[in-house]
Amino acid sequence: MSCVSPESKPDWKAYALRELDYRDQDAARQAETHLTNCPDCREELATLRLTLDTLSTLREEEIPQRIAFVSDKVFEPRWWERAFSKTLGSPTFAAGVLVAAAILVHGALRPGQAQVDAAVTKAVSQVEARHALEIQALADMVEMRDKQVANMYITNAALIR
Repeated sequence: MSCVSPESKPDWKAYALRELDYRDQDAARQAETHLTNCPDCREELATLRLTLDTLSTLREEEIPQRIAFVSDKVFEPRWWERAFSKTLGSPTFAAGVLVAAAILVHGALRPGQAQVDAAVTKAVSQVEARHALEIQALADMVEMRDKQVANMYITNAALIR
């Protein structure tokens, strides 16, 4: 047999992978008879089988989702950007850290209970003193009105007589 034209050449990949046996048994027999007569095709099939054997010794790896480039490290966010970004860090975690820090600072800087009690007592005493002055002023006004009313009665009583 001659291998000069591609039409006369059997499909060696299908033959090596044993796909010809399942599709067409006559084509598989013709390929075997062609192998006995053609040394070039025997060499091609041997090379193909060697390639397949070599590939079968490789371990299987997961297909990468994205191809990594050398320049990717240049575009990587810094640690503080990762901590507060929405893509790499959880925004709720960053917010939680912020709230916890605010609570700690407030707890450390807030005044003690004795200072609060003293401030409240001082404010209450100031309000009571102001109220006492206002009540005294109102009492003085009422007393003055009483005197004016009494003088008016006296004056009216004198005029009536």
